[in-house]
Amino acid sequence: MITLTDRATVSRYPEASGYPRRGEPRIVTVSPRRCLAVEGTGEPGGQVFQEAMGALYGAAYTLHFMLRERGLEAHVSPVEGLWTRVAGEQDWAEGPVAFDPTAWCWTLLIPLAEGATDAEIEAALASVARRQGPGAVQHLEVRTIDEGIVVEAMHVGPYATEPATIAAMHGLAAQHGLVPHGAHHEIYLGDPRRSKPENLRTVLRQPVG
Repeated sequence: MITLTDRATVSRYPEASGYPRRGEPRIVTVSPRRCLAVEGTGEPGGQVFQEAMGALYGAAYTLHFMLRERGLEAHVSPVEGLWTRVAGEQDWAEGPVAFDPTAWCWTLLIPLAEGATDAEIEAALASVARRQGPGAVQHLEVRTIDEGIVVEAMHVGPYATEPATIAAMHGLAAQHGLVPHGAHHEIYLGDPRRSKPENLRTVLRQPVG
């Protein structure tokens, strides 16, 4: 249950609109979103990760064309990732552990169009399962992501240089008396499987409170 105090805290920060500008971390409120999700462990970019990406994109585009057939234009949103430690900790992706692929669990997401019905989502998943066969698609599920207040920033460049952007986010949160909680969140603007490292654009997001 959201208390009056919680509502007052949330109202201090604007609703998220678009993405943050490069070099300008911000604190915003993110509304709950319904997403397709698949969980996994292992190296980002490894086989399991790639299969999960393929399953997500396959389901999202199948649903996109199904919705178009009934006159609803809904673009396919970028893939997103939630990152937590294998050991169970949920905190900033900082320090040497940030680059240890064995230390992390991930959940890949694609937000669903608001107009998509449960029946259409199930039909899209079934269609992809028939085409791709056994694999990551069998583990896709619908999940609501509710993060509330977040600090976020646009990171441009390879993932190895994210700590500097995260440090700026950390500083902004501290100025507002906010501390991180929950999973480290990344939104991949473009397909990370095909982009050059120096061209990668990633929104880094962290729930705070």
